[in-house]
Amino acid sequence: MSAVTLITGGARSGKSAYGENLALSLGGTAVLYIATAVATDPEMEERILAHQARRPAAWITEERAEGFDSLSDSEHFQNAGAVLLDCVGFALNSALYHRLSDWDRPDAAQAQAAEEAVSSDLRDLISLCRENSKELILITNEVGDGLIPETPVSRMYRDALGRINCLTAHLADRVVLMTCGLPLVLKESR
Repeated sequence: MSAVTLITGGARSGKSAYGENLALSLGGTAVLYIATAVATDPEMEERILAHQARRPAAWITEERAEGFDSLSDSEHFQNAGAVLLDCVGFALNSALYHRLSDWDRPDAAQAQAAEEAVSSDLRDLISLCRENSKELILITNEVGDGLIPETPVSRMYRDALGRINCLTAHLADRVVLMTCGLPLVLKESR
């Protein structure tokens, strides 16, 4: 029986490292890593390269932020013992980027469409992994513990990610909060 684990926490809390170690223990070298981040500047490119360097060479990486249901046709998905998605926040960022026509005056309906698309994609991925007995690890950011964001689009992002995280936590078998590099299990259904 496969399980869905959601790992959340703030920036540099150890989420990715914890998720990668969990994936290694569950899938060994048979891990499908879904990378949702896009290099938009040199600093982001360095972050992505650091993530890539940490991963075992045998892991397969799919770079995508949507359309997870199409993984069912992938030989890499079929051969994986575990699937690791890093991270939900970048998937939402990508969905907003492709749907918002004006970042300075974001349209609420367009933002809602982006949120619904990400929520639907995550439901599809969870169902796909459960149907195919794949361990699934989802990494997300906890963005609701800080200051209220200054711009409307940032507030929309924070609110949408908060709702997506709540949905995903509800669907997950296990939820882990990372803080200071330490895991705190918030939910354990098994």
